Amino acid sequence: MFAHSRYRQLKKGMKFKTGKDGFSVDEEDRAIINVGAENYDDIFSSYCYKGGDSLAPDLVKYLEEKAEGIPLDYDLIIRFHVKGASEAKREEVKEAVRINFENDIHAIKRQMQRNNWFALMSFLIGMSLFITFIFVNSLVPEIVSGILELFSWVLTWEALDAFFLDRRSLQLERLKKYRLRAAKIEIIEFQNY
Repeated sequence: MFAHSRYRQLKKGMKFKTGKDGFSVDEEDRAIINVGAENYDDIFSSYCYKGGDSLAPDLVKYLEEKAEGIPLDYDLIIRFHVKGASEAKREEVKEAVRINFENDIHAIKRQMQRNNWFALMSFLIGMSLFITFIFVNSLVPEIVSGILELFSWVLTWEALDAFFLDRRSLQLERLKKYRLRAAKIEIIEFQNY
């Protein structure tokens, strides 16, 4: 009870910023994510061999956290602030962002396929156990029929949970990755403040 009243008290004193007040927007109404990578090599993973084809893991995490706070209605611009900005660097960074988020999208697609397969198998096994329960209910001891009924309901529930709830969260995650993949990439000169 105390936690709920304290929450209301704290919330009352706060004003949440949404829309254009909560994040930077350009003239085309796209949300801007600024990345301050003073050195160009900070953008890429330290394990990249000859060139940058993989983003640094902490940069990916930063981009995902920033994009999380921006409503899905907005397209994104990822603006990298680096020393020695050039068109060649822009293309290399753009390609690394594309590769990174396409790999994530493919991983989510594979996870969705495994999830759908699990849901189908759980549903089929659950329904077969339920049909077995119906036919053998009066022929087996009550404990066996109870176990059959319980397992059939558990497997059916797991199938529905995997198909409807887990699938929805995976679709939302995939949408977020697509949005980061489609983001416009800008490279501008790093300025010390």
